Amino acid sequence: MGEYGPQAVKAFEQKLAELKNVGIEVAADNTPDDQGTAGITITFSDGTVLAGAYWRLIHDGRAVLSSFDHKKRYGLPAPIDAKEQIARLLARRICQNVQFDRVTADLILVFDGTTKLQVFNFTAFEMWALRFPDGTGEYSNYALE
Repeated sequence: MGEYGPQAVKAFEQKLAELKNVGIEVAADNTPDDQGTAGITITFSDGTVLAGAYWRLIHDGRAVLSSFDHKKRYGLPAPIDAKEQIARLLARRICQNVQFDRVTADLILVFDGTTKLQVFNFTAFEMWALRFPDGTGEYSNYALE
């Protein structure tokens, strides 16, 4: 993991291109839930695994849930469990493709014309990690190098 240079980025994007029309399962991971994180692990039906600390769900052109909502009340009767909600909202969904933003190193999982999951890379640290079934993979902080 963490190869460097334009060829490595291209190879990574080619691996992402193979993630078409695959089922997913979302589960909470063991990332501490502080300072806006609500870590999730996404397991694709082909065996690929994506772990991300920061994310946002877009539906019908608007943000509906994010890792920053986790454990917030916003005047509701109980705090939001964003991990449970994202798992429920994406249950039995098919990921049509995964896009890589070469500027930010964000990943965008596209489910249909109206639903996307953005998995963010905010810093030079590992905000997401992706492992493919063949044992190769990438960390967000190396993906742009």
